[in-house]
Amino acid sequence: MMNLKPRASYLAPCTSHFALRSPLTSAGMTLVEVMVTVTILTLVMAILFGLSTGLGDTAKVQGAKITSSDQARKAMIYATRDLRQAAKSSVSGLPGPSISYRVATDLDGNGAAVDVGGNIELSALRQIERDLTDANGDGIAGSQLVLKIGGVTQVLANDLSEDEDANGNGVLDPGEDRNGNGRLDRGVWFERDGSGIKVTLQSEGHSRQGHLIQTQLTETVFPRN
Repeated sequence: MMNLKPRASYLAPCTSHFALRSPLTSAGMTLVEVMVTVTILTLVMAILFGLSTGLGDTAKVQGAKITSSDQARKAMIYATRDLRQAAKSSVSGLPGPSISYRVATDLDGNGAAVDVGGNIELSALRQIERDLTDANGDGIAGSQLVLKIGGVTQVLANDLSEDEDANGNGVLDPGEDRNGNGRLDRGVWFERDGSGIKVTLQSEGHSRQGHLIQTQLTETVFPRN
């Protein structure tokens, strides 16, 4: 007879390619991962905020520059155009912060600023100066450049720089440099330049940080009459 012995069964260990994940990993990020993420996001937001603030400050400065430049430029265009029509013999007040003059005007309606006798017809006295007395009643005094014709006052520019020449000697003396730019500012000044009239205008504004933004324009105009 054959001796039949029961065979021992052999079960091979189960080898799976799927590793078991820890409960924390399968559920989401760990506390350390959360803290690192929050830190990174905070840094990014801080950088973006700094950039936006810097851009805003730059825009503010540029806006102040544009405003200051526009004020001076518009006033210069009007003043030089008007002075170009002035009669040389009528100009007075030079050198100084104001100028008085008369312009050629057709008073008799004959189509020319000359009367039947060949004489130039002149307008009422005109004056360009800083408004120190609020002549136009708008509540602003000292920082406006105005044109006065009889009893009418027209604003040519706002935000004129302060007149720092307290004693009128034309020199920057100790204590007169109020805005700290190292030069004598007058805001508006008229003087002879050969046969012409040199006009200097200074206007200013301030950035959000309080920095002075100043524009200076100088032009020489030659009266035609």
